[in-house]
Amino acid sequence: MLDHRYHTFLTLVQTGSYTVTAEHLYISQPAVTQQIKSLEREIGVPLVRYHRPHLQITVEGQKLAQFISTIEVQSQQVMQQLRTPNVEREISFAATLSVSDFLVPQLILKLQKLGYTRIDCQTANTESALKKLDDGTSQFALIEGNFDKDNYDYQVIRQEPFIGVASVANELVNQTNLTVPELQAQSLLLREPGSGTRDIFKNFAGSLNIELTDFSQVVTVDSPTAIRELLLQNAGISFMYQSLVQSEIDAGLLAKLPLQDLQLQHELTLVWIKDSYFAEEYEHLFE
Repeated sequence: MLDHRYHTFLTLVQTGSYTVTAEHLYISQPAVTQQIKSLEREIGVPLVRYHRPHLQITVEGQKLAQFISTIEVQSQQVMQQLRTPNVEREISFAATLSVSDFLVPQLILKLQKLGYTRIDCQTANTESALKKLDDGTSQFALIEGNFDKDNYDYQVIRQEPFIGVASVANELVNQTNLTVPELQAQSLLLREPGSGTRDIFKNFAGSLNIELTDFSQVVTVDSPTAIRELLLQNAGISFMYQSLVQSEIDAGLLAKLPLQDLQLQHELTLVWIKDSYFAEEYEHLFE
């Protein structure tokens, strides 16, 4: 456990204000200043630079804040585990919408077998799932989007094909050697900003010097289920993980777009905060 000065510093980083930090912690503003200066003397590096009216956290301060946040989140989780009898084990995790349909049921079955009696799964896009890790509302996250691997520990669950898909009624599915520029007259169905699948497609298209604005119409939908339904109605084309539409492909309702440029496999990843006390348990969840 860290002493109160570290918690004060973390609150200062989160609020960006000595005054608001003092209000949150029910102490005086001079007391906040005194604690921060005491911490800087002990550590031996500046943590904060203050040029009225702006407060700036140094690079060293940002690293310390991330460390404190990690310690506080883990402390809360360990204390909860110590206080809760084994018969009432609780766990909370986040999963991105694109993987929730085909990986979350498998994960929940494993957690049930491990004896968890309270299991909370929160669906979110990649950006939100990582934020839930950072603030401690989720113990781990199951994501398919890109993330900063230096900031988290993780385990790759599997490589999943990332494909272009359309209704079998769409004339493009019968072409050969289709290229992405040939798709630009189509309505493009994409997930919302912050979604992993949207970022993957944007990065892929960007590598071909293609922007979303090059498409005649872009429809943003925050539900993979709704996108599948629109595809079935031949309302456009989309890009997603093959497992999301495999049953519709097998049934002859949807088809992969025969794109010569698109040969992507993307990692589906289990992510948790760095140096977690529970890392060994997370590593065995998909065995």
